[in-house]
Amino acid sequence: MEEQNDLIKLKQAYAELGLPEDADREALDNRYYVLMRRARTQKMREGGEAPAGERVDEDKVNAAYRYIKDYEEEQAKAAYARETYGDDPKKAARAVKRAHFFHYYKFHILGAIVLLIAIGYGIKSYVDHRHEQAELAKLPPVDVSVMFFGNYLYGDGINPDTKPIDADILKQFPDWKRVVSQITYVPAETRSEQDMALMQKSMLVLMTDKSDVYIADKVNFDKLATQGGLIPLDGDGFPVGVQLKSKTEDDTSERVYGIDLSGSALMKALGIQGSTEFIAGIRINAKHPDQAKAFIRHYLGGS
Repeated sequence: MEEQNDLIKLKQAYAELGLPEDADREALDNRYYVLMRRARTQKMREGGEAPAGERVDEDKVNAAYRYIKDYEEEQAKAAYARETYGDDPKKAARAVKRAHFFHYYKFHILGAIVLLIAIGYGIKSYVDHRHEQAELAKLPPVDVSVMFFGNYLYGDGINPDTKPIDADILKQFPDWKRVVSQITYVPAETRSEQDMALMQKSMLVLMTDKSDVYIADKVNFDKLATQGGLIPLDGDGFPVGVQLKSKTEDDTSERVYGIDLSGSALMKALGIQGSTEFIAGIRINAKHPDQAKAFIRHYLGGS
């Protein structure tokens, strides 16, 4: 009876997310991301109020997503118990209880150690943050911020120092005082747990990032555009040949959301490796939309 109730709840959770019951983990994560982005976009566009037929209930989406993931984890544990301890349910249950007992107390000790480390790290992070904020306060205001989002690499590692990119961009705009760039690496394919972790990290970045300009490869541009993360650029005078159109989930009419800078010599000169596709778009509610358009026009002129 309990198992039947679990299956009913599972079916309801998939329905809440608009997914079939055989959806894999990647489809689940992607759908969750889409819904959360839609909720965030609706809030920004309409002050938190969206038409009843389009409103996304964040609490229900989060609850459904968590239920499915917890259910999958429980099923995986049960399968492991059967494989490890055999088909005898009582024997398996006793073995699992013993394992949980030792696991519980082991993690009590580890938890205390982790807590002490976390406290120390938290204090250090707070001090570092205050110091960083004090240093940032001395700098001139940002003229434009740029996010390279996609299969891009620069320098060493996945979290490179992008100050050389900032300097190169700033050279192109003598009247500007400060440019901030970031690179969020998004794997072209998810072939490992690390790739999946990087994919999930990129989703979290998009939920919190406030860059003015997004430069993405074609795959990630399509995601940004269809999910309503970019402002339309119709009527802004960009050449037709470099315009990329798309439909959003809330607007079925095709509009211009991207400008193809892939042929820009200036863009290539930044030394970014990986994808050779550079499609520029401007984030919804960008703080510096005029400078963002000036940035795109300048780099387009360097084709």
